[in-house]
Amino acid sequence: MPSQGTRSFKSSRAFLVRSADRGEADLRLSFFTESDGLVPMMAKAALRSRKRFGGSLQKYFLLQTEWTEIPGRMAILNSCSLLSSYWEIVADWERVRHADYLLELAASIFPQPGPKPKAFRILHDEMRSLASGEPPSAAARKAEAAFLSLGGWGPDLGGCRRCGLPADSLERKDARSVRFILSEGRFICGNCASSGGLPMSLGAVRTWKALQSSSPSILRRLRIPNNILEELQAVIPGYLELHLGKSFRSLGGGKQ
Repeated sequence: MPSQGTRSFKSSRAFLVRSADRGEADLRLSFFTESDGLVPMMAKAALRSRKRFGGSLQKYFLLQTEWTEIPGRMAILNSCSLLSSYWEIVADWERVRHADYLLELAASIFPQPGPKPKAFRILHDEMRSLASGEPPSAAARKAEAAFLSLGGWGPDLGGCRRCGLPADSLERKDARSVRFILSEGRFICGNCASSGGLPMSLGAVRTWKALQSSSPSILRRLRIPNNILEELQAVIPGYLELHLGKSFRSLGGGKQ
């Protein structure tokens, strides 16, 4: 029989990403944790007794989790307690869909093990914003832009790909014809653009650039006008899916 190796005991704040029955009594869970990123765990006898985890194994809860890691085996969930509930999300189907999308997004962009304090903070902030009434599409765009930048996938919005003109130097007359090239993650200014790419206004480019900072204060303060939100919704999800090489089930694969 192979050695089980040295067990380690861990604890972290977390969000439940997904849950599936495993046999008659156990649950297979995936948590996005602050200390270790995405962690699959087994919750033994979770289906037999609700008292085992106090009814805390729910999405849209900020949780405190404790688990045991054994080399070569799935981690075992020891305890799970509620820190904060964002249950207001479940009152609206669009909020539910977008909350699931945020969880799926975090797990997809940051699947590697290891500390994820910045990604966790973004996820937590946008979950809280959703529960507090922020438009779901705004929360999604903020999370997408911040996650992409943090994960090294963010586009270069500093200037025109062809002439190098900085975004901050574009004139208003150029703003109507700026075009974003999904495959390159760059835009072409109005002086250089001919065809191809997706049209974007200067306001949309600047908003996306601001969101990439992933600064908590900027993400909280920034209110995205509806017209800018519509532009970003037409560009960012497609850019994200192209560069990550996958579609996201939570919002129907691009219908966001």
